[in-house]
Amino acid sequence: MEQANNNDFGQQRIRQLLSGVPFFNEIARDDQSEFAQLEHNTRLWVAGSGDTVIRAGDVDSTLYFLLRGQLEVLSDTTGDAPLYYVSPGEVFGTLSMLLGTPRSATIKVSETAREAVLVSLDFNEFNEDDSPYSLSTRLAFFHMIVHHIRWTLEVKRMQSPDHELVQSMRKLPVFHGEKGTREELAALKVQAQGLAELLCRWNEEGPEGTGALQLT
Repeated sequence: MEQANNNDFGQQRIRQLLSGVPFFNEIARDDQSEFAQLEHNTRLWVAGSGDTVIRAGDVDSTLYFLLRGQLEVLSDTTGDAPLYYVSPGEVFGTLSMLLGTPRSATIKVSETAREAVLVSLDFNEFNEDDSPYSLSTRLAFFHMIVHHIRWTLEVKRMQSPDHELVQSMRKLPVFHGEKGTREELAALKVQAQGLAELLCRWNEEGPEGTGALQLT
């Protein structure tokens, strides 16, 4: 996988690709100056067929969004059989950031795809107190993270409604205070951490079911 020069795509084409990601769309709609900051900090990547995007065991703070192509999520326990396919518009690489653990799965470009185009952001730039982003952008970022992990857990719950971890899902705290505040941001961080820990526990039981994209 190689980092691409933005000039190779052109600003208009890059924005067209980013428009397929709800998070970027939301920021572009609400605050053009924040979107410009996002564009400046976003790295563009191009990977060829079979290239590795994330390797199991690596440790980093990178969050990825797939813009074009298809990716396969693989683990040591399943060999060459993909656990999950990542499609354009999806975000991946969240669990290891939230839990501070190594990547637990390898993600590669599908052999059937000629190439994949991705963008990445540094999780730390949204998580740390000296973030270059506004409070509203950071709230949008953590809302995105919480939504994706909760969605994965909800799918697992529907597949196994009597699972013992379903009760743990219901006990996770929900913020009821004033929206758009630093208190909400703090609550979202706690919620994301709790969801990630719960999903990690569920994933440890086996790779079956939807949600393997959250393994990394």
